[in-house]
Amino acid sequence: MVFPAHRTTAGLLLLAELSDAELDEVYAAERYRERPADRPDPDRLRRNGFAVNRGRSERGLVAVGVPVRDPDGTALAGLSVSLPSVRYDPHRLRSLVATLDAARNALERDLAEEGP
Repeated sequence: MVFPAHRTTAGLLLLAELSDAELDEVYAAERYRERPADRPDPDRLRRNGFAVNRGRSERGLVAVGVPVRDPDGTALAGLSVSLPSVRYDPHRLRSLVATLDAARNALERDLAEEGP
């Protein structure tokens, strides 16, 4: 299946890398006037450093993800974990993000060692 970027965890993370002008080209606010929750909120993603996808790509599924960056800080991909929404506990969000951060850091180190 192919989903629009704003419907996936990795897509949301990568959209947060766009400038406001670039985001507006693709996700103009006026197109989302009647459904503002569908429009990505890059400021929140940038502040948090992670994305939470509650049913955007699949009903009953929650995914939490972090960006994977190259040594220059450019986001290359997203790393996420998905679970049924009935097992998602928002009180454990920080723990999930910390686990993803540790995995991401190891992955970024490996990618940096490989070089271009």
